[in-house]
Amino acid sequence: MREFDFLARVFAANHLLPKRVLVPPGDDMAVVDLGNGDGILIAADSAIEGRHAPWGCDPSVLGRKAVLRNVSDVAAMANARPVAIVATAVLPRGTSEDRAWRLYEGLRETGAAWDAPLVGGDIARTSSEDPRAPLEVSVAIIAAPVRPGRGYALRSNARIGDGVYVTGTIGGAWNPDGTGRHLDFTPRIAVAHALDEVLADRLGAMIDVSDGLGRDLGHIAECSRVSIEIELGHVPTTAGVAPREAIAQGEDYELAFTARGHVPSQLAGVSIARIGTVVAGDIAVRVRDGSAWFDARTAGFEHGDGAGTGGGAR
Repeated sequence: MREFDFLARVFAANHLLPKRVLVPPGDDMAVVDLGNGDGILIAADSAIEGRHAPWGCDPSVLGRKAVLRNVSDVAAMANARPVAIVATAVLPRGTSEDRAWRLYEGLRETGAAWDAPLVGGDIARTSSEDPRAPLEVSVAIIAAPVRPGRGYALRSNARIGDGVYVTGTIGGAWNPDGTGRHLDFTPRIAVAHALDEVLADRLGAMIDVSDGLGRDLGHIAECSRVSIEIELGHVPTTAGVAPREAIAQGEDYELAFTARGHVPSQLAGVSIARIGTVVAGDIAVRVRDGSAWFDARTAGFEHGDGAGTGGGAR
């Protein structure tokens, strides 16, 4: 099964949802109308031992990453703040109480650090006798708008003429042994809120870079029905990582967004670089590398055995 083919089938059923679902599956978070003029934002992501974190890692690392991935989705909506999390864990048969507790501590401590207390969930044990059965945890996050009535930086909000920007640096988040900064990163909540405040209606679409910059910009291009042109040499990459590799590696958890007019080169202590422009044309992410062009929409990960309702699941 190809993840994005399956998700396309899910999104095709969005018209079946009730009208109170203001933002359906297909964005970083869903938004549901509570009936009193306010909306609630919801997303979920998982973390699996041996896939999202190294085999045999401290379970607290797995719990922390599951929460951080969700907080990164909150950042991608711009006008949103975390409220609470719930978690479900699948423990391999024979998991010790200490390992289970370490997982809980990773979830609880990370949620508390981002003002998203762990308020409930569920625990189940696998029936498998396989000693390599992975520890699995899924987290759902609830968020609220920072400024009610202002709207969100949806993937469908890119406009022709917008500049295309990215925060921080891209590439090098994942080492060959599975370690790296993808296990303990800082979701860009602060810079997202600053962008929403400074740019207001000039802020267009936004996404957190989890599947790879090329593929994630492709999500914006598809949802907004536009073409995006990128100058590869303008992409800020992590030292030692070639730009073509960087835009395909994923797990950066930086923000890619579009905007009109002047955008500061730094906000909330985070650097911001303009890397391209939204243009008219067929849906594409056209990247110029010297005199050559290539479409980067497939430059990234497609994780066939894990798919979230929000931004992407590795």
